[in-house]
Amino acid sequence: MSQENVEIVRHIVDGWARGDFSETGGFHPDVEFELVDWPERAKTRGMDAMRRAWYATLSAWDDYRSPADDFIESGPHVVVPVHMNARGKTSGAVVDADTAAVFTMDAGKVVRLALYWDRIKALEAVGLSEQDARADS
Repeated sequence: MSQENVEIVRHIVDGWARGDFSETGGFHPDVEFELVDWPERAKTRGMDAMRRAWYATLSAWDDYRSPADDFIESGPHVVVPVHMNARGKTSGAVVDADTAAVFTMDAGKVVRLALYWDRIKALEAVGLSEQDARADS
């Protein structure tokens, strides 16, 4: 099942990389969404609320890019380290950060999506260290 979970998450993330945020089939309707340690935190439940929070976050940036560096399976979780590059719409400040998303899966659906500004915190949240993650890659 774990490889199936990775493939579901990969499909979602590949769509996001193309700017397509319309994928909903991989998500449970009551998905939990959280910006855990981002400057603007959010915590929602349900697809519509997640979409609104995600778009509100993205709307603060110009030239937002966050390609996946890897897909790391850890139990029911798939950790996706990303390298984020963006420019603030208002400030013009350039952001270059190693962040991560943690997708928690149940029965082939994403039941929780947590975005971490700090990649190490994301790994720790699923019981991994940075060294563990490198060993799995």
